[in-house]
Amino acid sequence: MYDKEVIELPIVKYKNQSGVTYAYEQTSSYDSERKQSRPVRKYLGRVDPETGEIIPTTGKRGRPPRKPAESRPEGQEPDYKTLFEEKCLELERLQKELVNTKETNDQLSLQVRELKQVIVAVRDRIASIKHL
Repeated sequence: MYDKEVIELPIVKYKNQSGVTYAYEQTSSYDSERKQSRPVRKYLGRVDPETGEIIPTTGKRGRPPRKPAESRPEGQEPDYKTLFEEKCLELERLQKELVNTKETNDQLSLQVRELKQVIVAVRDRIASIKHL
């Protein structure tokens, strides 16, 4: 019988302006309308700069899809009491942080007022010296 010939498609690597190299599998197809051959590329992934290996990625931009919150067996309800207690503790922590932030803001506002008074006093002093 005939031996099947394994055809390896050429892998093309492109480096973008930021220095990241991407790998594509390239084939050609004929565009009969323009009477030219056109490359058809399939995205494979990024190329590791140290090893040269292709690291497969999804090829989709943006944030990866969210994973389920907690992996729990099917049919088992989450422990709402524990979740509620955790959220209450987090809320208390955030409220304390808000109070601390407000206190810091008040202290800084007071310092700004004092500095403005010093600036006005210095300006007045400079103006009186210039008139002499």
